[in-house]
Amino acid sequence: MRSLGKHVTSMASAVDNGPADLTAADDFETTYLQPLKIIDAVLEKIADVHPYAKMALGVLSAASKIIIAQAQRDHSILSLLKKLAEVYRFMTQDDSLEKIESMRGIVEKIVHQTLECARFIRDYSETKSFWKRLGKNVISETDDTIKQYSDALDGLMQQFRDQVDRDVAVFVQRTGDTLDLGDIAYAKGAGLDTMKQCLPGTRMEILSQITDWINGSGDAAKRVLWLSGPAGKGKSAIAHTVANWFKESGGLGSCFCFDRRREADRRHEKIFSTIARDLADRDSGMKRALADAVKDAHSLKNTTDIIQQWRDLFMKPLKKFSASSVGPVLIVIEALDESGGKKTRSNILRTLAGRLQDEGLPQITELPSNFRILVTSRPLHDIEDAFHGAQHILRLSMDEIPAAVAERDIQAFVSEELKGLPDFGDKEFTNLAAKADGSFEWARLACEYIKDAPPGVRQMRRFNALVNRRAGKQKNLLYDMYLVILKEIMRRDQYDEDEDEALAGFRSVMGQILGTAFFFTKQNS
Repeated sequence: MRSLGKHVTSMASAVDNGPADLTAADDFETTYLQPLKIIDAVLEKIADVHPYAKMALGVLSAASKIIIAQAQRDHSILSLLKKLAEVYRFMTQDDSLEKIESMRGIVEKIVHQTLECARFIRDYSETKSFWKRLGKNVISETDDTIKQYSDALDGLMQQFRDQVDRDVAVFVQRTGDTLDLGDIAYAKGAGLDTMKQCLPGTRMEILSQITDWINGSGDAAKRVLWLSGPAGKGKSAIAHTVANWFKESGGLGSCFCFDRRREADRRHEKIFSTIARDLADRDSGMKRALADAVKDAHSLKNTTDIIQQWRDLFMKPLKKFSASSVGPVLIVIEALDESGGKKTRSNILRTLAGRLQDEGLPQITELPSNFRILVTSRPLHDIEDAFHGAQHILRLSMDEIPAAVAERDIQAFVSEELKGLPDFGDKEFTNLAAKADGSFEWARLACEYIKDAPPGVRQMRRFNALVNRRAGKQKNLLYDMYLVILKEIMRRDQYDEDEDEALAGFRSVMGQILGTAFFFTKQNS
């Protein structure tokens, strides 16, 4: 630890001595990044923090050349670099690293602030157009902004020193023209749902695989990851967890979720216009490029042509600003299988699979090298066929998760959901997790069923009924759980004669609806 501390101190000394020493420093990029690598190693066991450290490393790696170049010729940027060096020198001295695990909230804020500083340095590399476009004085605006960053870092460093959980804000610089894109078609309610996240500490292996893929660098990195698996396995929770991680660090481009209950909204007709608007919200360059794209093309704002959206609202504007984009940018397309039938999603699949070359359209492989698209769905035949053989698609299946790992995570979930119930302990949690057979949705429904036992019915009785129950002929645990819940809702002894008549009518209507839904499902499968 002491040798690492000396390494960091020598880096800080080089910064303190000015631009000339920066030029002469051996392997400055590695030296500068070393403090954050140390922190990343410490945070590896802190599940909800270490992804931020990895993201910060990615941003700083990409921005390091800009940082060096700006520091060599600009006193203001040099002062910000000195402040960052001071923060990490302090955090890596002597025994300070031992404090980090117990100070996860403070460390997360420091890493987040580092990300913001790196992005500011990136944007400042285009100073002339960046500031002149806003009609502002370059020197005074830069000095004011850097002072605010410096003050925020001082506050966070003091908080770390005191080991007191105070409300110290992260400073975020916001710039850009005021451009109204509100008349471009947007799918309302299709975004991130933070309530769908994984329980902290679960699904860590697959979450790590996905974050490593997102943070991977180089033109050879695969642009798309397809996470597939049967209903109830936890694909949605994983997607929303990753999306939220990157939202918190500023790396989420868009999270677009399909929902079979919202098919009437025709979300598939707004997918790339929505993603384009989300990207515009996070980057002023993309916002300006998108505004230019629709300025003299009003019909483009509400087109339902997916291919036209892809070409004119997404790829063309994206190419205009992508050169200044530093760090990973994640786009999540969740529950693609719930977008409707095969015809409904055919053009989305053609686009994601890179099958537009015959029409002279931009391919998904032409995305900037730091862009990643995470797709989740059940392994339906049309999706499987479309993605088969696509070299730019990395495939992960929930079925490949070892049974022991899935059972461990479900047991942690069940333990959290049923903690505090009388007579329930590790034995019951283990049995219920084993019964779930890898299905998080079954476990969630089972926990609700047990907890919601009506007056006079012991919760343990419901537990025993579930773990000892055999699934029907189809041996589908999830459908069988739905059957248990429906029978509970519709027990005949809960209704009087008039209600029996109403129930019969309800069953008749629902039978017709379910029969029709089954027919169309078979047609589209």
